[in-house]
Amino acid sequence: MTAAEFKDLIDRYIAGNVSDNEKRLVDDWYASYTKQSGENTPANDEQLKADMHTGIKEKLNKPGAKVRRIRVMRYAAAVALVLVSASLLLRKKNSTQAVSVENTESFTSIRTKQGEVKKIDLPDGSQIWLNAKSVLRICDNFQNKQQRYVFLDEGEAFFEVTKNPQRPFFVKTPHITTKVLGTSFNVRSYQALGNSSVTVRTGRVQVNNLQKQLAILTPNMQVNYNPANEKANVIKTDGSIANTWTKGKVMLNKATFKELAFALNNIYGVKLSSRNRATTSYLYNININTSHTLDETLRIICSVHQNHYRRNADEVVIY
Repeated sequence: MTAAEFKDLIDRYIAGNVSDNEKRLVDDWYASYTKQSGENTPANDEQLKADMHTGIKEKLNKPGAKVRRIRVMRYAAAVALVLVSASLLLRKKNSTQAVSVENTESFTSIRTKQGEVKKIDLPDGSQIWLNAKSVLRICDNFQNKQQRYVFLDEGEAFFEVTKNPQRPFFVKTPHITTKVLGTSFNVRSYQALGNSSVTVRTGRVQVNNLQKQLAILTPNMQVNYNPANEKANVIKTDGSIANTWTKGKVMLNKATFKELAFALNNIYGVKLSSRNRATTSYLYNININTSHTLDETLRIICSVHQNHYRRNADEVVIY
């Protein structure tokens, strides 16, 4: 196979337009390449180019190089094209590894309703608490995998992960992936809130988006990630309260009115709005006990800024 033919094959592989035999050929090539080359990084790419350039210069500096210059340069151009395609392929492989797991495995989905919290025991001894209106998927072959993956498709979950350095644990949401070896942490990824957050109670975690590492977190640290602008903000927090919601207490710290309304909808299933323009600019520090009735909670909320409320079925208006 010539360099041009190989480049064409790589291009079609990336586009998903290859036969089973061609796919097997590239997969085998990729496996042998990674064993020899190690991790694919921009530095490795540059080293490959530098090595190729050095080899070409040596050829051109030898006697008779002028006669062979055109042939060598054509060969170099072809090799360069293959290297570019190979680099794209390797990065595609690396960046979509978790997606491949998702596409080729069968999963069990666990869902929670409004006001519901579920505890899940994993085969490795790890435990998960799933908050209201959340969706979690667990690979049916979880215990036999070298890497432990769970998918938090929507909502919030608190994790206590059994330590196993040989089997890292990954929590994948639509926008971020959290990698741990053994720790306790909270992941929040409700679409309605528009951002994702990870809070560490114990241990150490690594948080990535689809392109890069966002943060390394240790106890009492939190990262908030906005997928709209791809910005991450790391702050200090009290990690000991990261899982209070698993015990029936929702602690809001400097929460916006939107976050307050979202919490009430999760707990009581009501829609909270305001006719007081100033209300939407307030920040709320409130501890909500989920065993309290809605009216008890609303009276506490209104007492903070001396507001009143009107309730009609599942709609509540503060004024």
